[in-house]
Amino acid sequence: MTLRQRLLLLVMVVLGLSLMIGAAITYWRAASKVQTELHAAFVVGQQVLVDATKEIERAPNPYQQLHNVIERFSGGRHLKVSLIDASGNVAMSSRLAQPEDPAPEWFYSLLGSETESVAVALPQKVSGYTSFLIETVSRNEVHEFWEDLVSSLLVMAILGTLVLALIYWTLGRELKPLVELIQSFKLISDGNFHSRLNVAGPRDLQLVSVGFNQMAERLEHMEAVADRLHSQLESVQEEERAELARDLHDEIGPLLFSVGIDTASVQKALGESASRDVVERLESIREAISLSQKHVLQILGRLRSGSVEDLGLDGAIQRLIDFWRMRQPQLEFSAEIPDTSFGADLDTVIFRVVQESVSNAVRHGQPTHIDIIILQRPDGSTNVTVVDDGGGLKSEKPGNGQTGMRERVTSRGGTLVIRNRNDGRGTLVTADFPPSQESETEKLGSKQYETAI
Repeated sequence: MTLRQRLLLLVMVVLGLSLMIGAAITYWRAASKVQTELHAAFVVGQQVLVDATKEIERAPNPYQQLHNVIERFSGGRHLKVSLIDASGNVAMSSRLAQPEDPAPEWFYSLLGSETESVAVALPQKVSGYTSFLIETVSRNEVHEFWEDLVSSLLVMAILGTLVLALIYWTLGRELKPLVELIQSFKLISDGNFHSRLNVAGPRDLQLVSVGFNQMAERLEHMEAVADRLHSQLESVQEEERAELARDLHDEIGPLLFSVGIDTASVQKALGESASRDVVERLESIREAISLSQKHVLQILGRLRSGSVEDLGLDGAIQRLIDFWRMRQPQLEFSAEIPDTSFGADLDTVIFRVVQESVSNAVRHGQPTHIDIIILQRPDGSTNVTVVDDGGGLKSEKPGNGQTGMRERVTSRGGTLVIRNRNDGRGTLVTADFPPSQESETEKLGSKQYETAI
């Protein structure tokens, strides 16, 4: 349940409780009012009957006067007058006014008051009749209250609807920053730290927006620092591996080789005159040197196993694909990569473009398929395309990874385009490089290994 729905529900509950309390108070006042009105009418009607009996006593035709008295009360709303004969039965009664649209019977039962009644004796000269019976009837008074209640409820319903509509609109307007905050938090959770909130709305929400913007700025800064550190770490590791490989190849290798040569020379110089013990020790030294050379070669292989210049562009990209397949088994790759080199420098740049594109697709989206296409056109220019079906770009502001790619591509005189696919279902990265100026000797030299040390 959203905050707006909760607030509306609370308002409705408060209105409902207020209506119930108001209904209880209204019922108590209505019951008292009905009783008061009926009693007042009853007192007046009783006095009218007393005066009428005095007129009947003086009237020359008392029987005609009896009928006139009954008719005088006909059409009334609160009192019913009946003429009682000598046997105690009702000879005639006044007619009560009837409402056009009566209230429900349960409402009459709810507010109906106790009937007040009294008999007013007739003069003795009126034979055959004993008295007038006057009694209160609450139906018309209750019906009047029913009409007032229906009108009041209708007005309250209209006002309540207007109030709820106004509250709904006001809450939607005032809580709009919260909706934007939720959307921005979703972007943050997806790794997009470029989102910012407009500082608007109530003061409390403005403070929340300011705090969110500060948090997003810090996260963006931390991501930039992390990307730079990651890039620097990779560069340092590559430099250290290359330097260590060079030291092993240029320093340790020749030393082992020279020791092996010297050992063989000593063994040859001694000839047959060497004792058995000396020969065995020299053979042991040569075996140790050979084993050391093999270990050095293995270490060199491990140090150079991740480099483009050793594996070649095709091998390095295949190794990158295997790396992500191990960590994302559901992710499918298709790769079209020539088995020739574009030159040591350009191979490295192409590999970094592919590496960063794949990394961004996995980190910032949820791709199920990534296409990698590298081709050389007839004019010697090179095109690199990486397409994924993930969530696409969530911000137009380039990240540090994109900036690094663009710098690498530009350094080789190329152009880089990063955009969403036309169908909006992923990202398209395209890098174009002009014809390479590297000589064929440099291309072939980029993959050579020393086979002996």
